[in-house]
Amino acid sequence: MLWSKLRQARQPLQEMGIYGVLMILQKGIGLMMLPVTTRYLSLQEYGVLESLVVIFSLCSLLEISAGALPRFYPECKDASAKANLISSSVLLSLSYGVLLAIVAGLALALVPLDIFASLSLVQLAGVAAVIALSIALQPIMMWLRIERRANCYFYLVVAQASCQVMVTLLGLQQGWGMDAVIVASVSANTLGLSIGLWFCRKQLKLRLDLALAKLTLSYQRCLIGASLALFIMHGLDRLLLAEWLGAETLAQYAIMIKVVEATAMAFGVLESWWLPRRFTVLQQSNGANEVCVVHQRLLLALMLLILSAALFAPLVLKWVLPVEYLGGIEWLPLMLLALGFKLATAVTDIGCYLPNSPVWLPRINALSAVLAVGLYYLLIPSWGVWGLIVATNGVFALRFVLFTVISLRLQALPYRVLPLLAALLPPLGLLLALPFFAASIWTSLLPVIGLSWLLAWGMQLLKPTVHFKKAYL
Repeated sequence: MLWSKLRQARQPLQEMGIYGVLMILQKGIGLMMLPVTTRYLSLQEYGVLESLVVIFSLCSLLEISAGALPRFYPECKDASAKANLISSSVLLSLSYGVLLAIVAGLALALVPLDIFASLSLVQLAGVAAVIALSIALQPIMMWLRIERRANCYFYLVVAQASCQVMVTLLGLQQGWGMDAVIVASVSANTLGLSIGLWFCRKQLKLRLDLALAKLTLSYQRCLIGASLALFIMHGLDRLLLAEWLGAETLAQYAIMIKVVEATAMAFGVLESWWLPRRFTVLQQSNGANEVCVVHQRLLLALMLLILSAALFAPLVLKWVLPVEYLGGIEWLPLMLLALGFKLATAVTDIGCYLPNSPVWLPRINALSAVLAVGLYYLLIPSWGVWGLIVATNGVFALRFVLFTVISLRLQALPYRVLPLLAALLPPLGLLLALPFFAASIWTSLLPVIGLSWLLAWGMQLLKPTVHFKKAYL
């Protein structure tokens, strides 16, 4: 029986392993190259580069079709319907990506922010090209994951990441500065899109299903509205920091953001396996219970990652980075806490995505964005980066509560609430206390205590009372 269970779990475990490696390559390049880029770029240059990363993140949130693919894929009953879905999605993204790139390039040229004033026309053209190519690539990458074509996904991401690293290193050694990263991004996305189109060539047709495109746009419209609000909460903050406190402060903050993103990347290994499949699992018999079991385990894994990052990241950063980049280490625990609220929302908000027009996404995110902007303008000028951190924690905590409550009203899930609270609240309190023990032995002891508590109390949540297997197959 044990061997049978191991064989059943073999494929999902292999997929999670592959996606884990690919997530590190795809999203961890910036973190892995920090020891190199911080020695070739000044704080000012790194701050400008981080501002461009914010723009790329904004545009990726505005993608037009990839987010709808997991929702509509279960409704495709045959190969023809699947080919129709991916073809329409790719054509939408290609045309929309070009339009968005033009708008973004013009906005950067005209926006009255000092941090973008130094960008040349060639640099702006490169930024626009990255936006167009990355938007077109997103539905293809989502499609490969939905269809569980892990080998194709592997080749695409490895080729793209390798191109990014090699061109960046070559450019930095040649003295190109920030241009090295821009050229590398254009090259990597061009290569990735070419490979992705080749892998999907048998399903892709030069045909746009207008009815399906309309349904996709209707669904995606709500996601885009929610994404715009999300950018205000996590993106606009960095632009405001650069404008009010300078590119150097943004650079120090950005280093901590890399740690936060690395933690999110590690959790993204689980997300990349689960999120494209959660609607399919929910539609199965006993699906609500299976989804609930997975969600509880994901929440425990999330807190485990956050505490581990709070323990080990400061030690690693002090070892690999120049001292001028380390001014923000004391901000890290509360930045990780805000990340926890954000990623926990992505776990518990499944019910809000079920309607064909998921209107609660833009509504809650719009409310959160309005609150965030008010807190930014109130707290950052007087408290600096600490004001930003307080604002983001408050907003993401409120957003988590609202999404969870609304989601449970739309789709009831039998969470084991009291054991979850007993496992998660004490470590959360320790993260809140960490900034008050800066540069002392407690900065290491408190995360260790939190990890021990989490492991002790979380064990009873790891084994469900009923065996569920469909979510993992």
